[in-house]
Amino acid sequence: MDKVIANLAQKVLSGELLSRPDIDTLAQQSYIKMDDLLYWANEIRKQSFGNKIQVCSIVPGRLGGCDQDCAFCAQSARYNTHLDKKPKVLSDKEILAAARRAKEKGVGHFGIVYSGKTVSEKELARLEQLIEQITNEIGIAICGGFGILNKSQLKRLTKAGMRRYNHNLETSRNHFGKIVSTHTYNDRIDTIKASLDAGVGVCAGGLFGIGETESDRIDMALQIRELNVDMAPLNFLHPIPGTPMGDQKPLTPSEILRIIALYRFILPRTNLKVAGGRVLNLRDMQSWIFYAGCTSIITGDYLTTAGRAVEDDLCMLADLGLEAV
Repeated sequence: MDKVIANLAQKVLSGELLSRPDIDTLAQQSYIKMDDLLYWANEIRKQSFGNKIQVCSIVPGRLGGCDQDCAFCAQSARYNTHLDKKPKVLSDKEILAAARRAKEKGVGHFGIVYSGKTVSEKELARLEQLIEQITNEIGIAICGGFGILNKSQLKRLTKAGMRRYNHNLETSRNHFGKIVSTHTYNDRIDTIKASLDAGVGVCAGGLFGIGETESDRIDMALQIRELNVDMAPLNFLHPIPGTPMGDQKPLTPSEILRIIALYRFILPRTNLKVAGGRVLNLRDMQSWIFYAGCTSIITGDYLTTAGRAVEDDLCMLADLGLEAV
């Protein structure tokens, strides 16, 4: 067994957070001893989370028509993708039905996600009522992702019953300007901090395979650690024709597993949610994500791409001896 990785793992298992030099050493060594990296990432996962895996489903409450220019996103109206340039907004009835289906299939967490930079006062008021109705009538934990909001707005949604807010960093501060120009990295940091101040759980992670370096990946992990969020979604680029990154080469399954494992070492007590790009990029190796340290998945379809059937994911967890929560 590789002594370098084992020693760093023992630091983490004893409660110590790895320093940047330690992380750089781990990243370099991980290319040589991938099996050791995965073994210890799994041990770290088990220490903090046991065999519990949080399972989430999402619905695009507002899809497409976004005026932002995120280079990877099919929902931007600036690009000619398979989505209409005008946003499609689901009715209350459609969102309630989706929440009910998720609950009936055994999913414990349900996210409503809106395209666009933010929401209007009218939309916010509607979401307050909808979140309260889903919480009271269906009894599933509600998460939201509605763009850049302030503390007051987030408190209103939290009071209505929202359990968690999703607002990803996407990448490092250094790389951010290369993929987005219509809002800033600080806008994202401010919204995450406002969510924490509002007393709601926070999902804040990013996207890999968008031209970032190893240093960018580590920088983002350390930013997530500094913010002290309790859930970090890890998305892997699904190239969408028509976007500036439509021709980007997807990451290999082994590289994705290495990224997950590195994040488990860096963020030992943070839930790591493997989300977008799982089906396309990991293919037959999807079950390996838990061995690499994953503790949460999005099941069912994603926002603009097809996912994996809830029944198949729950069967996979059961076969692995993991408990869906």
